[in-house]
Amino acid sequence: MPATAGQVTADKRLDPQEMVVLHRVFRREIPLLADLVETAAPGDRRRTAVLADHLDLLLGALGEHHEGEDDLLWPKLRERAVPGTDVVVRMAHQHAAVADALAAATELSHDWRARADRDTALRLAEALRALDRCAAAHMDDEEEHLLPLMADHITAREWSEVGERGRRSVPKARLLVFLGAILEDATARERQLFLAQMPAPARLLWRTLGIRLYRRTTTRVRRTGAETPRG
Repeated sequence: MPATAGQVTADKRLDPQEMVVLHRVFRREIPLLADLVETAAPGDRRRTAVLADHLDLLLGALGEHHEGEDDLLWPKLRERAVPGTDVVVRMAHQHAAVADALAAATELSHDWRARADRDTALRLAEALRALDRCAAAHMDDEEEHLLPLMADHITAREWSEVGERGRRSVPKARLLVFLGAILEDATARERQLFLAQMPAPARLLWRTLGIRLYRRTTTRVRRTGAETPRG
């Protein structure tokens, strides 16, 4: 699709609900991890490593998601979505603020992994809550004002490029875990659409291995049962 094109044709329209489903992962996991970090026992390095590993996955995915939008979506929208470019500019400014909060939380997570001390845990928990406030405000604005522009000016294929970039950034051993995080709060229809985009062998892997793996991961991280995404 050339950069000067207008609204996308109906057969190529993007379903922006996919971004809403992805946002739910960060809305749920960031405040949850803040609470879990705050209540972790000082000196418990095994527990610290479990939570730091999950933070690596979550914070890395958030950063890559935003960088993918910065590189692959915002330039297209600036050219195609006139007069909505002010919304795109606002999104870019918000990404910068989220990036600062994300960098602070990531650095503290690495420090906490090394020290497993109470003071660093408390500072990390507060940094995660600050990140949650910043990211949640951005996602609210994005879902209300940007997604309509994306539906009109970004094709499903172009959006899939952002998703593919994100998938490549997740370690292969953690892909099924992140898929489970996406599906955990998805509706039946959303779950069906996400799984339908996967190759048949990948869907089989999710059903035979991924569901159990996600259940074990959430139990270990949260120290409680979690609703297992259905296949």
